[in-house]
Amino acid sequence: MGSAESRPEPSERRLRVLAYNVYYVFDHGKEVEAGSAWIREQAPDLVALQELTNIQEERLEELAAGWGHEHAALLKTSGFSVGLTSAKEIVVVDRLLEGLHHGCLHAQVDGIHVFVVHLSPFRWEVRRDEARLLLAHIEPLLEAGHEVLVLGDFNALSPSDRALLEAQPEVLEKARASDAKHDHVTNLRDGALDFSVMQAFLEAGLQDPALPFLEARGDTRWTFTTGIWTEEKATPPDTGTRIDFILADPTLARAAQDAQVVRTGIVNRTSDHYPVLVDFARDVRP
Repeated sequence: MGSAESRPEPSERRLRVLAYNVYYVFDHGKEVEAGSAWIREQAPDLVALQELTNIQEERLEELAAGWGHEHAALLKTSGFSVGLTSAKEIVVVDRLLEGLHHGCLHAQVDGIHVFVVHLSPFRWEVRRDEARLLLAHIEPLLEAGHEVLVLGDFNALSPSDRALLEAQPEVLEKARASDAKHDHVTNLRDGALDFSVMQAFLEAGLQDPALPFLEARGDTRWTFTTGIWTEEKATPPDTGTRIDFILADPTLARAAQDAQVVRTGIVNRTSDHYPVLVDFARDVRP
């Protein structure tokens, strides 16, 4: 995925999808202008956002207009909400809340079923149960041959990253320290990193279309955390985890043209998560 200067114009490309946990609406509202400008520069067709904390749908519509989207849908107006913005009409299918830590927005855009997720950050067992609940809605769509995107902050680790994570002992050490310190946190499973949540989505038939492109270029895959905690708010950390994903049904996944975890520039100030971009060869021109 090239720079803004080399990227094709919207009329020449296909479907660009962005998943982004924006950390309390772009660092507690302090970086809204910078974050919105960055999204506008990427010219996405679909934007799935997490941590839209305590905002109204009108506010999301204002944000969406800032990056050229006429359509927006919000899961809820209190707490940690998720949202979807689009260049095309959004039809909300369901707002899933029961049994889910933050909830999930299920919408259709141009025939694609889109599930914007934000799973529990605290317990692997809760994420496992959330995956089961979500897959009860997703698997029938996959079996019927529908186009499906499931994207957002899964707070879960992919088995595809196992070797890279095991090469970072500090990741396991931090998780152990967090589990020991906080009674409400159990992210390790029997003292080890857990991969079962993402495995469940993959075994259901969803695919990780970004992975081949990240592997081919040797890009650093980590989406959490960013340089926001450094003094300059500029330098990506040397270590991290990939917990933000854009998953797709097999047909859409085969149509992936490029993908990137953006880790340089203003994104080190706007959130503690890096954004994920995937381009699909699916015509979105009017």
